[in-house]
Amino acid sequence: MGAGQPHGEDEALSGSELKRRAKAGVFLISTRSLLILLLGFTGNVVVARLLDPHDFGVVAIGMSFVLFTGLVSDGGLGAGLIRREEPPSSEELGALSALQLGVTLATTALAVALAVPLGRVAWVTAVMVASMPLVALQFPGRILLERALRYRRLVAVEMSQVLCFQAWAIGTVAAGFGVWGLATATVIRALTGTVVMAFVCPAGLVRPLPTFRLIKPLVAFGVRFQAVNASWLLRDQILNVCVASLGGVTQLGLWTLAKRLMEVPYLILHSLWQVSFPTMSRLAGDEARTTRLVQQAVEITSVGMGLVLTALAGSAPGLVPGLFGPQWRDAAAAVPGACLGLAVGGAVSVATQGYLFALGDARAVLRATLLQAVTWFAVTLPLLVPLGVASVGLGWFAGSVVEALMLGRATTRRIPVRLFRPLLAPVLVGVGSSALGWAVSARGGGTLWSGLAGGGCSAVLFTVGMAVADRRLVRRAYGFAASSVRATLSRPRPDNSE
Repeated sequence: MGAGQPHGEDEALSGSELKRRAKAGVFLISTRSLLILLLGFTGNVVVARLLDPHDFGVVAIGMSFVLFTGLVSDGGLGAGLIRREEPPSSEELGALSALQLGVTLATTALAVALAVPLGRVAWVTAVMVASMPLVALQFPGRILLERALRYRRLVAVEMSQVLCFQAWAIGTVAAGFGVWGLATATVIRALTGTVVMAFVCPAGLVRPLPTFRLIKPLVAFGVRFQAVNASWLLRDQILNVCVASLGGVTQLGLWTLAKRLMEVPYLILHSLWQVSFPTMSRLAGDEARTTRLVQQAVEITSVGMGLVLTALAGSAPGLVPGLFGPQWRDAAAAVPGACLGLAVGGAVSVATQGYLFALGDARAVLRATLLQAVTWFAVTLPLLVPLGVASVGLGWFAGSVVEALMLGRATTRRIPVRLFRPLLAPVLVGVGSSALGWAVSARGGGTLWSGLAGGGCSAVLFTVGMAVADRRLVRRAYGFAASSVRATLSRPRPDNSE
């Protein structure tokens, strides 16, 4: 155990307590993600009525630089400390904090220097980038809380940030500050998170300690880990450019809306990914328990997400024009392929990515991610002109299959799990159920009500079909969902209190 380790952050967890925290984490993170999505949507609606599209474009430019700064400053080093069996010492956390603080301060200074000659857009960007040093101060606390699977405290930090951001943004924009209200709200969000983190993390805010040698051993894994995140961002940007270049701006707009519709199931999957990594890291040395957990993850996810994705695909012909207007009707064509891609790739990646990262094999995940992107482009681009936005959904599906095969191969070389057999029934039943729901939704006139009818029809058919095809999987998925709620509501033991 490293010198100066924060007291109580890395207590040994019993098997039952680890399971309880992991299950509670799934429910807490999923609920948090949906609430953040709802609050963000509501706030955007209010602010959009007070600003013009140009102001939103200015903020989008600033947010791109914020995301880039966060990607560079993190460097994947935090993930290296989360996956490591030995708890991080105070000195290691201080060294990481110093590095991230130095990078973000330097980036802020550069942004301010460039803003002087470049004007308003650059100044808005500089203000938003100035939030990143405050975000850097939160990283040590996030590492400690994720290692201990203390998701209640992480949710408290994130929800307080979102509430303060929306309150400040709406209030200042309504008061006449325009785009500066949104820019300064980014700083308020980071400041709120830092203050709340100081209270909810027993270690408080770790004092920066400029000693790079302490975290140098984490660099190799960190670079590969962060390369996965960078490849996702780069893939999305290149895909947008290609769609706009080959299919026109209209096709890009349709794809952007379809992707926004996919955020709900994607956020649920993201919550599973987030909990998977620290949980697998705790079990990395126990092959038998890890094997069971990986197997259960793919089984539960295939059924749970199958239900959500099937309902979404079946409702698309009515849901899209009913919610967003008839001019967006063609965006529904991308939804079935995207849902099928998440049904296959999401279930496998939830079960395997956290495991591979916990073992330190970020290279296998990066390889799978890059091949997924190449396949996505190879399928989408030739079909974009004849099929329109539907080709992007088909490319998503093809890329997800390739990614699943690569991740599955890397995992089954290490542990004896069956990753694809549990997918067979949910995928086949899901395709049939969503097709029938699609027909109901389309024949109903493509209205919101017909979309709800089609989605409901798909959900009922999927549930009945899975009960006939594999009742064991349905019971396991339902049991996990129920136990996640119970774990969230239960009181932890006093010696492991959260």
